[in-house]
Amino acid sequence: MDRKRRRMIEGRLYLFSLPSGADKTLISLAITKVLEATKCGRVLGSGTSITNDDTVAIEIGAYDRDAANDAISRVCRRQKCQDFEVSWD
Repeated sequence: MDRKRRRMIEGRLYLFSLPSGADKTLISLAITKVLEATKCGRVLGSGTSITNDDTVAIEIGAYDRDAANDAISRVCRRQKCQDFEVSWD
């Protein structure tokens, strides 16, 4: 059984403002589910708050950057997150 190893690209999802009623754990779980379902990556960190504002960073690992971007965008729109950015290392 020859199995190719796929290289994981690490990145971060920055949520600059969370919608009312949402928290970083729920959004992180939703992103975990969709990345596992599409088999394009996984969440590496649960989310950390940055500085004193509402910015949250969630560490992400992806095998396919474009598919992961699409999946994350769908989840953020569904969760009503308007201000977010994904940056890849």
